[in-house]
Amino acid sequence: MLGRFAGPTPLGAVGAAGSLINLLIGFFLGIATGASVLYAMHYGAGDKPGLKKLIDAAMLLSAGCGLLISVVGVVFAERLLRWMGTPEELMPDAVIYLQIVFGGTLTTMFYNVGAGMIRAEGDSTRPLLYLVIGGLSNLVLDVLMVAVLHWGSAGAAIATVAAQAISAVLVILRLTKLDPAYRLDLLHPRFRGLALWDLVRISIPCGLQGSMYNISNLLVQASINGFGAVAVAGVTTYYKLDAFIYMPMGALSLAISTYVGQNIGAGKFGRVKRGIRFGVLAGALSSLAVSICILLFARPLLSLFTTDEATRSVSLGVMPFLAPFGWTLCFSDILGGAIRGAGQAGKVTLITALCICVFRIAWIFTMLPIFGDIRVIYLCYPLSWMLSSLVMTVFYFKGSVIGKTIRSAAETV
Repeated sequence: MLGRFAGPTPLGAVGAAGSLINLLIGFFLGIATGASVLYAMHYGAGDKPGLKKLIDAAMLLSAGCGLLISVVGVVFAERLLRWMGTPEELMPDAVIYLQIVFGGTLTTMFYNVGAGMIRAEGDSTRPLLYLVIGGLSNLVLDVLMVAVLHWGSAGAAIATVAAQAISAVLVILRLTKLDPAYRLDLLHPRFRGLALWDLVRISIPCGLQGSMYNISNLLVQASINGFGAVAVAGVTTYYKLDAFIYMPMGALSLAISTYVGQNIGAGKFGRVKRGIRFGVLAGALSSLAVSICILLFARPLLSLFTTDEATRSVSLGVMPFLAPFGWTLCFSDILGGAIRGAGQAGKVTLITALCICVFRIAWIFTMLPIFGDIRVIYLCYPLSWMLSSLVMTVFYFKGSVIGKTIRSAAETV
């Protein structure tokens, strides 16, 4: 919408802020995964008092994290963007966009954590419905604020936050209508220190793991910023297509965490192996299918987001480095999700930190000064995906609780 109705500058500004926004989203999804894993374990074990304590603790953690990030983000938005070397012509639009989105952090937190707990009961339909309603609202508001009112990046940010608020309200209303023994009571919440500690112990490592990709991406974005506004806009445009490659993997990673946690809680270890095998296969095939579609229909798809030929040319230059290799990340994401579901979130965080974050930073600091070519930056993505998937696969079979449990069950049989 921005690329077609506001031009490459607001589009590039949103892209410049995108790495910081994605850092937040990764953290929120990680926190939500941790909450859903604990919820699934209690739910699988039929522990209704435990579920009640967990729901109240999750809402408290969501409110605390959301408010803290909102305040810090609004205050330091401009400094963060300057630290990343954002081109000066993009700064005004990027700052206002980032401040508005940071201001709406609370709604994003409530939706992700609440939706994770609803999915942990096996109900994935309602969170999807609420997300669709939010997405359609975002689309309508985008048209109104960007195409009609011409509010540029500020309009896009307001549309995003308003849509997130709608989804968050729907999720909270659903939590108040769960089983009376453990549903959310907005008027009489009961907070337990032990339940909150259990949630923090699992969720914070998951949140950090979800942020690892994006912590390294901050440096990647800062390096791309050094190649000018057109490069920023072009890479941002491609990322809009690239996101579709990882959506199946992200969804399956969240689902497999809940699935593993629920089955471990119920003592059904035989189902765990079959579910993980299906998740990896489904993730690889679906992501590969999306990649093929993007490569085949690159130009018409890019035309949906921008009419600027220079921007489109940069996007086409990124594509051969990323699109063919996106499926390789499924082993890291889905096996990592399974390991998190078994309660080993810290180990997954460490692997991701080393193979994604540290590797990308080391690659850019060593290779970019030597070659000075933006394609060196593109290469850090597929190389880090393959490394992370390799290490995660080895750990899954050799060091994880799941791998040991599966081997023990096979030997018993």
